[in-house]
Amino acid sequence: MKSGGQSRQVTDYLAGYVKAEFDIVEGLTFSTQIAGRGTFTNQKNFTNSYTNTDKNTNVTKTVAINSLTEVRNTLREYTINNLLTYEKSFGSHGLKALVGYSQIGNTQTFLSAYRERFYNNDIGSIGQGANDGTKSNSGNDAEYGLRSYFGRVNYDYKEKYLFEANGRYDGSSKFTGSKQYSFFPSFSAGWRISKENFWQGLEKAVNDLKLRGSWGITGNQSVDLYSYYSALTALGYSFGGVPVQGYRPTTLANTGLGWESTTQLDLGIDAVFLNKRLALTADYYRKLTDDILLNLDIPATIGLKAPPQNAGSVENKGWEFSLNYRGAASASGFRYGLGGNLSINENKVVDLKGTGPYITGSDIDPRYIIAKGLPINTLWGYQTDGLFQSQQEITEYKATYVANTKPGDVKYVDRNGDGKINADDMTVIGNSFPKYTFGLNGDFSFKGFDLSILFQGAAKVDARLAGALAEMGNQEGFTHEIYTNNYWTPENPGARFPRPVKFDLRNVATSDRLVIDGSYLRLKNVQLAYNIPADIVSKLRVSRIRVYASATNLLTFSKLNEWNLDPEVPSGRAVYFPQTALYTFGLNLSF
Repeated sequence: MKSGGQSRQVTDYLAGYVKAEFDIVEGLTFSTQIAGRGTFTNQKNFTNSYTNTDKNTNVTKTVAINSLTEVRNTLREYTINNLLTYEKSFGSHGLKALVGYSQIGNTQTFLSAYRERFYNNDIGSIGQGANDGTKSNSGNDAEYGLRSYFGRVNYDYKEKYLFEANGRYDGSSKFTGSKQYSFFPSFSAGWRISKENFWQGLEKAVNDLKLRGSWGITGNQSVDLYSYYSALTALGYSFGGVPVQGYRPTTLANTGLGWESTTQLDLGIDAVFLNKRLALTADYYRKLTDDILLNLDIPATIGLKAPPQNAGSVENKGWEFSLNYRGAASASGFRYGLGGNLSINENKVVDLKGTGPYITGSDIDPRYIIAKGLPINTLWGYQTDGLFQSQQEITEYKATYVANTKPGDVKYVDRNGDGKINADDMTVIGNSFPKYTFGLNGDFSFKGFDLSILFQGAAKVDARLAGALAEMGNQEGFTHEIYTNNYWTPENPGARFPRPVKFDLRNVATSDRLVIDGSYLRLKNVQLAYNIPADIVSKLRVSRIRVYASATNLLTFSKLNEWNLDPEVPSGRAVYFPQTALYTFGLNLSF
């Protein structure tokens, strides 16, 4: 690593704001804020020229040419917010109102230069490389803006009837024409039933009860800049033996591109029981995202890349629950609190504008399908039925994935019964997003000791092995030790994994064999603390001494443990840094 070279990056961050407020009349206030931020990155990647000989094998590796790539990346952004707020109470009535204007402007510049064959590895100035045809540079500029007009009204009557209305009119430079601006309204209301006269006498059973509901639309502009613009890309070519600078389109422009919108309905209840010791919250929600920005396929005869389109709708609906209990203090001074939360989500693609399905991925990388009626990015592949154990079994089955199938190879299921295994036999083999997510927490205290515990987890979710983990070492790459002595041989027919075949991926085609249950329960955090008694602390001339020890990512229960995979990370090649287990010991002093 030392011989290969060095990459150095320095990034400077600058941020600040100025704000002013003016009270016009009682209850009416105007405020304005101007904020700015900047990110300035300088990067040098120098690759050394060197020769290295392995002492054990005498194999020599030589890199004859050194090189330098230098990058300058700059981002500048400003934000302006102007707000006019009004707040007034009229007896039992409370009113709050707000109108505002906001604008964001963002500019970015990128510049990269390359040269090679420096005099030695210690020269790191881009101008000292070879000034010939090997040098190159590139760069781009970009800018975009967002302008918003918005308002909100809040009303409450005796804290019993609650109402709120919001409206936003947002415009983005990422769109054009009539699609540049869009209006996004939202409404919410609440009813504190426990404040009603008829609830008297019931408050001992249910101390507090509130019903609430909301409906609203939000927008999303997450699309590449200038997707609506018929841009040209510079391209050099030869004409009559002379170099000529030319230009050509590469991506089809979509001038009809517009905002992606999400409409959400939420109905909820909040209740408190047992002398305000037990609190329950329950919500039902339905979220429908329309005009999803997708890059749908276009005919190859067009000769251009597909532009993003507003072409999909996805529905998420489900329930969210939370339950918290605070126990009464015992005579010995023991106190405790327990809490839990559970989310149940169902995801489904409801519309693709008559197109699809769209399948992405490969045998080595996760293969996903986006199709109407299925959860978005559903895992897609073959079903399997164990391993072939004999040549007779192969002959009788007839349907094989490749020719020259042998005992120890995977037996893929011929779902359509046509006597061959191909893409027509693929089906749903897993869920890439969890249906259930949950958490548990507790805190306990006794005679100066405090203990807090946090668990989190997910269920009904699958992980797909990818890269070297899926290849089984067939490509001569490093792989997991789990395969050691656990692959099929005539002497080991009950092995967990198929026979390895060098440079042949027949037994690792995308299938349910590569899908692992990704459900998990993780002890996310534990902290134990002790507060030194006051009579001892006072003698040390301090007001408080607290000693503590904590641990993060302490334990994880998951089938992915045997693969050394993090269940919180999506499927794909395991090229991430794993989450670390962190142990902390500390002392807090208050004077």
